Amino acid sequence: MKKLKNYPVFIVLTSLLLASCRKDQMAPAKAGGITPNGGIAPTGVYALNKGILNSFFPVNATGSIVYTYTSGSLSYYNIMSKKLIADQYSMANGTQTQIGGGSDLKIYGSKMYILGFSGITVIDARTSKLIQHVNLSGGGIAFYKENIFISGFEQVTVLDTTTFSLTKTISLGGGNYDNLADGGLAVANSTLYIANSGIYDATISTIDLTTLTVSDPIIKVIPQTTTMTTDGNGNIYTLSPFDENAGFEFQAVGGLTVVSPKTNVPTFTTQAQAPFNNLALTGAGNFVYFFDNSNNLLAYNATTHAVTNFVTDGTSFIHPTCIAASATTGEVFVGDAKDGRTNGIVYAFNKIGKLEYNITAGINPSQILLVQN
Repeated sequence: MKKLKNYPVFIVLTSLLLASCRKDQMAPAKAGGITPNGGIAPTGVYALNKGILNSFFPVNATGSIVYTYTSGSLSYYNIMSKKLIADQYSMANGTQTQIGGGSDLKIYGSKMYILGFSGITVIDARTSKLIQHVNLSGGGIAFYKENIFISGFEQVTVLDTTTFSLTKTISLGGGNYDNLADGGLAVANSTLYIANSGIYDATISTIDLTTLTVSDPIIKVIPQTTTMTTDGNGNIYTLSPFDENAGFEFQAVGGLTVVSPKTNVPTFTTQAQAPFNNLALTGAGNFVYFFDNSNNLLAYNATTHAVTNFVTDGTSFIHPTCIAASATTGEVFVGDAKDGRTNGIVYAFNKIGKLEYNITAGINPSQILLVQN
């Protein structure tokens, strides 16, 4: 068996919503779960904030360690009115406990899904009212037709989008280590792509979404794939960390692997020395954005294969954790956790990499989602 390396949960995603009787506190869900690419500029920004991981952990009746977070929140910023709601979730539901430690955030249909240590919190995408809490944790969440997919140890769990009941568990087979700490899922060309984060694993698992069966894995990717995304052309991207234990062909540098959905063959790799923990990755239009191990925000051009520094005005980050981008405006949003104990910041850059404005986020922002009114 390969050894699975444990990583702190830092994650990349984009989605949010809002509720209240006031007009500036409503954000209809039109994003479909990812950064809006439908030709309409975003009018709202959500930030999912993990909160603070407790310094001691209670042990439950079974003897297992129970990880708990405090001060988790869901911030919403209205770009048009410039009004910020510090915690839309607690305003709508009167509690923060359900979303502490949130690591993935997406909108699918009329619902918003928050994935965290306590399970999946499903809320109404317009009102932010709690619909149901599903006691199932995992590394990432994705959707296809009536199915919800949750990544887990050597398997993918399938839930129904209406009842949230378990419909199938798909085993990835021994030796495949699906991503437990980051996003790790992408959908393209009726296929689910799953990151295998074993330190020597140079594959991506695939599932045929028309039959819900495992297909042949993609081979010869940079080992220890962790986060995944797609671009506007349907290409699949996965980011691997710098790791002193992952040698062989790609050494220990980590980097970005690009896969064609038509052939399921890697078409390009770039070893930009991805950081150990910060593996945020997002695609919009013809570009994919990620960080190197010096916290520089990089932009990969899918046409030219060029990798360039995106920020052009000297803005730097302390502990960047998440990225979102608009294919329509070219704007890029970056979440920075700063010291991890106080409020973080979301930076908004224009298409040429110059800072437009800042948004005060909650503690430890982990995902950003752009929405359209």
